[in-house]
Amino acid sequence: MQSYTIDPSFNNIEDLYKTYKPHLFSIAYRMLGSKSDAEDMVQDLFISIHGYLNDNINNIKSYLSKMMINRCLNELKSARKKRISYVGNWLPEPTVRFNDRSPLDSVERHDTISYAFLILMEKLTPLERAVFILREVFAYEHSEIGEMVNKSEVNCRKIFSRVKKKVDLSSEKNDVLSTHLLQENELVTRFISALSNGNIQSVVDMLTEDVILIADGGGKVSAAIHPIYSRERVLTILNALSSTRFPESKAQLVEVNDQPGILLTKDGIPTGVICFEWDAQTMTIQRIYIIVNPDKLQHLN
Repeated sequence: MQSYTIDPSFNNIEDLYKTYKPHLFSIAYRMLGSKSDAEDMVQDLFISIHGYLNDNINNIKSYLSKMMINRCLNELKSARKKRISYVGNWLPEPTVRFNDRSPLDSVERHDTISYAFLILMEKLTPLERAVFILREVFAYEHSEIGEMVNKSEVNCRKIFSRVKKKVDLSSEKNDVLSTHLLQENELVTRFISALSNGNIQSVVDMLTEDVILIADGGGKVSAAIHPIYSRERVLTILNALSSTRFPESKAQLVEVNDQPGILLTKDGIPTGVICFEWDAQTMTIQRIYIIVNPDKLQHLN
């Protein structure tokens, strides 16, 4: 059984919070696919441990990570029950940053969480998600992961190996796309112009033949409740979007989970986020994700 001892350099809970909040948020966001839920969970965790930590805790980072993983696993069990009654498609909550720097800047992107990664996590069970994130993203040893998720080291190795086979192709694709940020910016800018000017036919060559559009309105605003398949049908939906949301809405280029995307606003209030999954070889769009559920846009205000 792993023992934990607290680092004596941490004098109070505020020190722990400042040091480990980014790490714990990264775990929770990847696990839950919700920025607001992840932030709430980090806050709740530190509230729960206030006054309960002692000098017998060794490796405080692993200790806090275990607490966060267990909270996320419990939350996912509850969330999956809630999603049975969710109206339409459920998409992760995006993070948005205004695109105020060149994609060629040498500024290092810390802890990038792509939207494609969040989509991918939705295909895994909560336990698979936990093992994969802890090993692949945070490089924990399998023995540490086993301690966190209450499984044997051997079991964790098997789970990770199984999941790795599912996600390897997507990981390679994202690595390729990271070198095409400038081109993506230009293509998304062209997409915005087409939406704003009602000239959707001008982006036909940007879409793969088997492109899929997935929208999440949560039953609170009008949105397709089923995925839309094929270029022809997706163009029809985009035409409808262009005529119903524009020119009332403003579309601007932003970074959605560190990739070029679109923020829709009306009178300064966010009304939607659009992001893309690209074919790395042809740089054409193979998935369009449209998030218009207002609950998932509140944190953008």
